[in-house]
Amino acid sequence: MFQLHYAFNGRRYMRAIPNENDVPDADDESSREKWPPLAMWDFGHCDPKRCSGRKLARMGLVKELGLNQVFKGIVMSPAGKQAVSMADKEIISKYGAAMIDCSWARLDEVPFSKIKARNNRLLPYLVASNPVNYGKPWRLNCVEALAAAFYICGMDDIGDQLMGKFKWGHAFKEVNAELFSRYSQCKDSKEVIEVQNAWMDMIDKEIDERKENAKNDDDLEIDSDLENNPNHQAPMFTRAAGILDEEPDDGSEDDSEEYEDDVPDHLKGKNYKIITDRFGNNTYVEASSDDDADGSDSDSPVDVSRGGEEQINQLNEQMKSSAIK
Repeated sequence: MFQLHYAFNGRRYMRAIPNENDVPDADDESSREKWPPLAMWDFGHCDPKRCSGRKLARMGLVKELGLNQVFKGIVMSPAGKQAVSMADKEIISKYGAAMIDCSWARLDEVPFSKIKARNNRLLPYLVASNPVNYGKPWRLNCVEALAAAFYICGMDDIGDQLMGKFKWGHAFKEVNAELFSRYSQCKDSKEVIEVQNAWMDMIDKEIDERKENAKNDDDLEIDSDLENNPNHQAPMFTRAAGILDEEPDDGSEDDSEEYEDDVPDHLKGKNYKIITDRFGNNTYVEASSDDDADGSDSDSPVDVSRGGEEQINQLNEQMKSSAIK
């Protein structure tokens, strides 16, 4: 929304005008009649212009809750003791889903004990596709967290419509397609956790293989952070899965400096590109002259918000060819 100020007959008036992107079309209105309730607790940590939860609220898709309000649906929160699963489908279908909109860097300021949620849940391992945290595991933003709950519960139509409100939104389901398929086949939280742990074991194995192969490849440098990669560093119940953040941890406008710090020494000062696999691992590769000619941003990861459709399609093909049967 923006505010229009105008004068008429000597008096000043103010009118709220919705942005073009905030106006749902007629088809959305009719399909939303079948949606369960969606809500969020907003602690004001994020830039409202960049917050996906705020955008959903402006569009009338999400209701903002106060601490004194009870929510009967499932809530993605670190206060949860189990993962969201198909066992929650009846609850989410009837009472809906909610998320907590706060910053990863300010968790100690959030009064989780005062949030009146009856069904707290954790989200299992997933990779973010939002422009701020693209390729990073666990770092989902508001809309990704909501959509993930619906995908895991087999309610893909709602998840697709939520992600369709954002130009980068389709990438979330594509990047996590194999995981969503596996999680949605689990009957309860226990099975979801087993699938997650098996996936993370697979990540460990692939990392070891990549490091071994890199020893014999002079042109490929495996990211030094692989040894400390958060993919295999964080078991489910020690991560704040479900806490949502639209901004970099340091509060800067973007996280480009972080990528610069991660560049291997032999590539610093050269043209390079970053390849992010389906596990969120970044591999730094020296860019050829052909890469320079295509006009792509060689020092940033794939970002569909900047029109990286072709890069996403290439990533999806890599995922399909290497997915475990």
